This record gives sequence, structure tokens and C-alpha cells, in this order.
Amino acid sequence: MGKKIKKGKEGPVKEYVSRTKALKKLQVNLKDFRRLCILKGIYPREPPQKLRKQHKTYYHNKDIAFLKNESILDTFRQRQAHLKKIRKALTRGDKLKAGRLRRNQPKDKLDHLVKERYPTFIDALNDLDDPLCLVSLFASFPTHKELHIPNTLIRSCQKLINQFLLYVSANNCLRKVFLSIKGIYYQAVVQGATITWIMPYPIQASLPLDVDYKIMMTFLEFYQVLMRFVNFKLLGQEIEITDFSEEVKKLKSLSQNNQIEIDEAFKEDPTIQQMDQQQQETKKYSELFKGLTFFLYPEVPKASLEFVILSFGGEVMWENDNKNSQLTDPKITHIITERQIQKNKKREYIQPQWVYDSINQLKLLSVADYAPESTLPPHLSPFEQLNLEEVQSESEEEDGQQKEHKPYQNNKKQKERQAKQQEKETKKLAETMLSRKNKRLYDMIKRKEDEEKQKKNKLQEKKKMIQSKQQ
Repeated sequence: MGKKIKKGKEGPVKEYVSRTKALKKLQVNLKDFRRLCILKGIYPREPPQKLRKQHKTYYHNKDIAFLKNESILDTFRQRQAHLKKIRKALTRGDKLKAGRLRRNQPKDKLDHLVKERYPTFIDALNDLDDPLCLVSLFASFPTHKELHIPNTLIRSCQKLINQFLLYVSANNCLRKVFLSIKGIYYQAVVQGATITWIMPYPIQASLPLDVDYKIMMTFLEFYQVLMRFVNFKLLGQEIEITDFSEEVKKLKSLSQNNQIEIDEAFKEDPTIQQMDQQQQETKKYSELFKGLTFFLYPEVPKASLEFVILSFGGEVMWENDNKNSQLTDPKITHIITERQIQKNKKREYIQPQWVYDSINQLKLLSVADYAPESTLPPHLSPFEQLNLEEVQSESEEEDGQQKEHKPYQNNKKQKERQAKQQEKETKKLAETMLSRKNKRLYDMIKRKEDEEKQKKNKLQEKKKMIQSKQQ
């Protein structure tokens, strides 16, 4: 007879550990444990059904062993000892010493974590979607004393996002743009990695108090370090951006000067052929707005249009910029505005949507459909190819109809399309906001509805069959 194994010593029970036991092993409080898990990229695991208990969170034993040897744990303990010293100084009434201790608090160094989590540069680029979204979100925040969001944090986020946009614009990496209710979606291809992120509209928003900003700030702390590494690797230096368009021109001139001519003997090499293909593709995107100069009126989104137009080879001007631009400049070919103004025959007058739609279709669209104060065609998502096919089929149907009723029907169909698109977006948004429990209930209700529909369809088919036999 074999040796009897005690309960909880071997098998799946040994692989998982509850959060309370993990806190005892690491000898940290819950706040520091959460912060450590976010910084190291460790998340809870779902154990088998027999191990699960209500209101308990489980982690893998290997993950906790991995956290044991982390150097940040030492800084957590040093900080707790430092806080005790500050409290002791305050109880004695020594405010000068307490202030000095506050200024000299031990700080976390997260550089090694970036190298640990992203061993190669392409890994960092592939995981850059979330950092860009969060950094751009904090860059649009107002300062808030109660939520501990200082002005220095917002400025550093703005600097990081502007440096990344500078590289994307100078190297013509931008591919798709979509204006949604939530913000502006951008997609860029940076050194072979496809990066998609969302930037909020430049509107001063009131911050909701029911959101846990401390957790967001922990994520932001790591993402800022990651963004600094990525920006330095891409740009090769830390650039202070005063004039965005001027910096883009400087970087473009530097990249043109640094181009190397390839000998004909090496042109058959597959890696060099791939490089040539990439260069041809970027050239195609960089020449979309080549030779066009856009003048922006105050009501249009200046920052977004400047970034987008410069990315596709155009030039941007507006009043009171660093170049003392004026509307009388003969270089101006297009004026972007949303209101009716006095027109000049030598220039085109368009709404901002023309720029975004031309980029998504990679061709200059007709200006007549995008005139100021006119009903615009639907702005469709470039991330869904089905939408474009639907619109093309509908436009072909409209061309076959009579010209008398065409403008009325176009407006009607446009409104229907916009209403359908809004319904889809609101449904998707509502689904993402649901909790896990409510999502299960919602899925169950959906399944039941689908089953009922199938039953109804079967009954209708049977009814038709019986009616056809009787006839």
C-alpha cells in the first residue's frame, strides 16, 4: 500500500493560492500588492471549479514566487519606514524635518521592468495600444487637487504623445482615421507593427468621482516609462516641440539626407526587396496631399487636422501661428471651415470630414459633396470593409433612379444610415460597460430570443408548406 497523501499538499490545489495567502507570503499590504501586480503584468487566475470559493481571488503560485525576488518590494518597505519617520517628526512638532523627509522619499525605478516585460523593441511596439490611449487621455485632463492629478503629470503626458505623433507624421506612418462619439481613432504602421489608439476631442471635461484614479495612475506610471523608451528609440533624441510643423520638416529633411543608395548586386536580396516595398508604400501615402496647402478656421479641430495633413504630405496654415500666416497667401489651395464665408474662385472650400474620408479611401474625393453648411455623406469606419461595400451598392441603386427625387432620397438614406450606425455604436458601448454577471444574463436572454425566432421561422415555413399542398 502506497503512502497516503495529505489533503492540499499535491495536485491543482498546490498550484493556486488565494490573495490573502499571497499577501502573507510577500509581507505587503493590499495597496502595494495591487501596485506590484500592475507593474509586473500579473493578473488573477481562475482555478478549477472544485477549488473556487465565493468572494475569493486566486493567483498562480509561480507568479507569486516570481514577485518574491522583485527589487520594488524593498522600496515599498523603505517607504513604509520613511512614513514612520515623518509621523514621528510631526508628533514632535518638527515640521522642517518632516518637510525634508517628504522631499527625500524613496522613489521606484521602473526601467528594469520595461526591459523584463519587452525583451525586443518590436514587442514594445506591438503592446503600445493601451499606453497611447491612457497617456492621451491624461493629456486631455484638467488639473484636480482632490484626485491628485497635478499639472506636471498632464504636461509630461502631452509631451510624450506629441513626440510619438511627431515621429508618425514625419515618417508617414499613419494609415487610417475615424471620428467616433468616444474620440478620434488612429491607426499607424511603425516599423512593421500596427498600432491603433484613440485620442479624446479637445474639450475640457469634468472628471467623474466614481472612478478609481489611483489604479489608473499606477498603470500610467509604467506606461510613461515605456513611452519614454519608445520615443527615444524612434527619434534618437529628446525633442522639445514648440512648432509641430517645423519639427516635422526638420525630421523629414534629416531622413532624406540619411538615405543610402543600394548597389544593383544586392537588389535581389529578399530583405532589401521587402525594404523597397515598404518605401514604395510610404511614398504612396506621403503623396496624397502633396502640393496642397490648407488654411484652418478657428472652429475646426486644429491639432488633429495638422497631424493628419502633415502625415500625408500637405501643408497647414492658420491665423496667429508662428509663421504670421494670412488668408491672402497665394499658396493656399483649400480652406477648411464649417460656416459660409466669402469665396474665392481659385480656392476650394471644404468641411474637415473631406480630409478624413480622402485619407481612408486614399484618393482626393469630390469637393462638391463637402461644401460648408451642406449635408455631409456618412463618415464610415475604415476598420469595417463591409460598410464601404454597402454604400457602393446603395449609391449604384440611387444612380439608376430619377434625378428629380434624388436629393430628397439621398438625405433620407443618409439619415437612416447614420441612425443605424449610432444604434450599433451605442449597443457596443453598453455591452462593454456591463459587469461579468450582467453580461452572462444578457447572453442568456439573447440566446433565448434567437431560439424563439428560430421556432417562429420553422412554424411559418410549415404553414407555407401546408398552404401550398392545400392549393
